[in-house]
Amino acid sequence: MTATLILIRHGRSLWNDQNRFTGWVDVPLVERGWQEAEAAGRLLADYRFDAAYTSHLQRAICTLQVVLRANRGGRTPIFIPAEGTVPRESYQPSGDEFPAYLHVVALAERHYGDLQGLNKDQVRAQYGEEQFVKWRRGYDTPPPNGESLKDTVARALPYFNAEIRPRLLAGETVLISAHGNSLRALTKELEGISDHDIIKLEIPTGVPIVYTLDAAGDALRIAGKRVLGAG
Repeated sequence: MTATLILIRHGRSLWNDQNRFTGWVDVPLVERGWQEAEAAGRLLADYRFDAAYTSHLQRAICTLQVVLRANRGGRTPIFIPAEGTVPRESYQPSGDEFPAYLHVVALAERHYGDLQGLNKDQVRAQYGEEQFVKWRRGYDTPPPNGESLKDTVARALPYFNAEIRPRLLAGETVLISAHGNSLRALTKELEGISDHDIIKLEIPTGVPIVYTLDAAGDALRIAGKRVLGAG
């Protein structure tokens, strides 16, 4: 059985432009970010989705909404709050609709703790290049009062395995609109990337990454990967 998983990092945000650590601060998209989301929507317009997921942060939610607004796959997205966020809507999507789950905290960006809001160049100048790299790119070194990428894997992966993997094993097409580090966490699992090599992975804003997956039993194997619009 074949499934499709599409990962997209939100469009460029205000603090991306300002070179600041963002984390869980709920900053908006800038004009370029809206344009990236619109371009991604055009690239994904003909996909027929079975489910979509996004975090509780507006930059990821807005990206998802723009992408789905352009979709002509024949099904209507019904936006549903994730379990445990607000009272769950009792309505369940019918055959010509599909659920788009909002406020999935497990898929949120890595929490940068005391670095949130700080300019990255100023942090580098104050603490030195070595410490800066450990905080920003190290796998298991969290910033003060924040999360490491390892911590992000520890919350994102169980949600993926419980809620999203069963859909893929059933041959569905799933879209995830999330963040650089939560998507790095999922990519690490999907592609079997080592703790050392994941440090080098960068996921660009607004670019859909499409995995074709072979599902056999409880196993998912990558049969193909395309980065849409790249190059």
